[in-house]
Amino acid sequence: MRLSKHAESRVRSRSIEDFSILLVKRFGHSVKSRDNSEILIANKRARREILRQLKAVQQNFERPDPLYVVVAADGTVITAGRRTRKIRRR
Repeated sequence: MRLSKHAESRVRSRSIEDFSILLVKRFGHSVKSRDNSEILIANKRARREILRQLKAVQQNFERPDPLYVVVAADGTVITAGRRTRKIRRR
């Protein structure tokens, strides 16, 4: 995720996590500003959806069998699943 120098400074000084920004970008309510930029707001509906999604993610990681994701060299996700046996390394 690219941030401007100003945004980097503000995010650091306000102790905002990168993951929080990604969640607002994904689920936030969009409003156009006068200069044609987009303002993303974590309103009540967005916050409810974010918490619902986080709960689902939490359930994924509480299970005893770990998740795995296979990613190609270009960044494309090939497959994902749960590890039930040892992963073979070459």
